[in-house]
Amino acid sequence: MDLLSTFKTATIGLRANRMRSILTTLGVIIGVTTVISMMSIIEGINNYTYKLFGSIGSNIIYIQKYKWQLFVGGSQRGRWREIFRRPDLTIDDAKAIEQLPSVDLVVAYRSLPSLKVKRGTNVVDQAHLQGATPGIIEISGYSLTYGRPLVQQDEDFRRRVCIIGQYYVENLFDPSEDPLGQTIQIGNQKFTVVGVLKERGQLLGNNLDNIIIIPLSTAEKYLVNTRFRANRTWFSLGIIARVAPGYTMEEAMSDIRALLRERRGLRFDEEDNFGLNTQQMLLSTYRKLTSGIFLAMIGIASLALLVGGIGIMNIMLVSVTERTREIGLRMAVGAKRREILAQFLLEAIILTSIGGLIGVLLGFILGKLVAALTPLPSHTPLWSVFLGLGFSIVIGLFFGIYPARKAAKLNPIEALRYE
Repeated sequence: MDLLSTFKTATIGLRANRMRSILTTLGVIIGVTTVISMMSIIEGINNYTYKLFGSIGSNIIYIQKYKWQLFVGGSQRGRWREIFRRPDLTIDDAKAIEQLPSVDLVVAYRSLPSLKVKRGTNVVDQAHLQGATPGIIEISGYSLTYGRPLVQQDEDFRRRVCIIGQYYVENLFDPSEDPLGQTIQIGNQKFTVVGVLKERGQLLGNNLDNIIIIPLSTAEKYLVNTRFRANRTWFSLGIIARVAPGYTMEEAMSDIRALLRERRGLRFDEEDNFGLNTQQMLLSTYRKLTSGIFLAMIGIASLALLVGGIGIMNIMLVSVTERTREIGLRMAVGAKRREILAQFLLEAIILTSIGGLIGVLLGFILGKLVAALTPLPSHTPLWSVFLGLGFSIVIGLFFGIYPARKAAKLNPIEALRYE
């Protein structure tokens, strides 16, 4: 028999037991659906996160009191007390860094505790506030929809002006109202809107447009609260530096580290009492946070696929037993053992392939539904489709080989006598 004849024979056998064939493929369908939907969600989160982190810029250095690896059990884990005692960065530190030839733009900034923001009867309870010096828009990856950025005069004269995200445009203003030039109340202080940031969307339920930027000097005068020790760490001054053209990230970081160590009087055998953070460190931290979770998710999904494969083998063994007389009859009229082997093996592969195709389609649909109904983004890469189909075929081949070999090894005379 040629391959086409073997395929036709296999499909005839499957059609003769349609309900059993459908039920047999359910395990594979569920497994592949789970794998594809998980991969779609994971890939969607990764793409969005890498795009977001990419907006930081590969030539940007964040100088803070701590390193970002602290949050994933890095070398600083358990050193909170020492970090709390570290000296704060200052405006003078920022001005000194700005004089380095390897740096062409420096911005000092401070995140502020959440305050209520009001305009008339409209209120936002948990506002994300940030005080910053001019250049924050250019260096931080934000962009303006309209209006102007902060200028040096805003900083020098402690002007009560602000740049708002789209979240505040939607929640504080009427749809037909122009926010520019309008007044909002932050805490108990009134600020004039001079710019509106371009929309950035959400990441895992976190609204990236929930941000208000005000001049740093204004924040220091009106909004900073340093009564609590923890506030002096989490809301302490930070510095953002951009590497100048012609210099590498390593050269700029080395210059900044040497400068700050000298300004702080650190001996050569003392550790840095500050942290230098980059986009690459942020991506590394993200991978550490998520890699274990993602592997566990894929592992669980793969178990479902494995269970589906075991179901295939079980049903194929039952099928061989039920069709023993048929196998004996075929052998009696000249069918070779390899043809019997190919027939049953092909039946298993057809079952798992059909289950794989249905699973890929359902996984794609499920991923889109999750993206539509939850904050989780979804993206189904083409390679995951081939991966799902490939796994299905491999499952059929692996779990179908034993039943097929058992069928091929039957003694034709005993098979014809089987009741």
